[in-house]
Amino acid sequence: MRTLLLALSLTWPLARRDIAARYRGSVGGLLWTLMGPLVMVGIYSAVFQGVFQARWPGAESTASGGVTYALRLFSGLVVFSGFTEVATRATRLIQDNASLVKRVVFPVELLCLSLVLQVSIHMAVQFVLLGLLAVVAGEGPKLSMLSLIFIFPWIFCLLTGVALVMSCLGCYLRDLQHFVPLFMSALLFLSPVFYPADAAPEVLKFFLQLNPMTGPIEAVRAASFGMPIDLPSMSAQVLLAVVILLGSLLLFRRLRSGFADLV
Repeated sequence: MRTLLLALSLTWPLARRDIAARYRGSVGGLLWTLMGPLVMVGIYSAVFQGVFQARWPGAESTASGGVTYALRLFSGLVVFSGFTEVATRATRLIQDNASLVKRVVFPVELLCLSLVLQVSIHMAVQFVLLGLLAVVAGEGPKLSMLSLIFIFPWIFCLLTGVALVMSCLGCYLRDLQHFVPLFMSALLFLSPVFYPADAAPEVLKFFLQLNPMTGPIEAVRAASFGMPIDLPSMSAQVLLAVVILLGSLLLFRRLRSGFADLV
């Protein structure tokens, strides 16, 4: 725990610098982190409900019409968008910080932690907005929302693993920065964002079980709207997240000796 707190204390200045640079000169500032998901939720809700007449199974009576579907879509989209941003930006993380990698005695892993910290702050703001919207729509506050305190470290662990893998592989495989956005666009429909996992057809459930985002998305949705959580399944996926993080860290440390020659 002390090591983690020390790493976060060293990482925070990097994350704060990048967040400030990202919104420098912007009138909206941090509000832009809310506009993207809200616009996408509006578009997806209009298409899936207006064209395909989509309804969220088992939630028709909790709120009126489109609000029910939109809120549950928003909860899944927050998690998926966080994963997408980390995976996409991490592919160029080492190259974009070449000066730190080549000229400074610096624990390069902190670049990944800084990226995850930035994205986590944006996700936390979006989760707060989700809670407020749920209250306005008559679906909150719920006691189950407190479990987000335990779900967030799980998401943080997975995001860190993704950042470590994508950053070290992206340094060696430059085409990855072009492939990952395409892959994440396809993965959106193989993740339980637009539908609950238990409502998916059998052939799709196989892919959902392989998708490490399935557990966090379902857990966040269950916590936000007071739905039951499959604890045995979630426990197995939490363990998988720890394994992914440790494996990613080992891979990163094995490959980082070549970073300075490649950037």
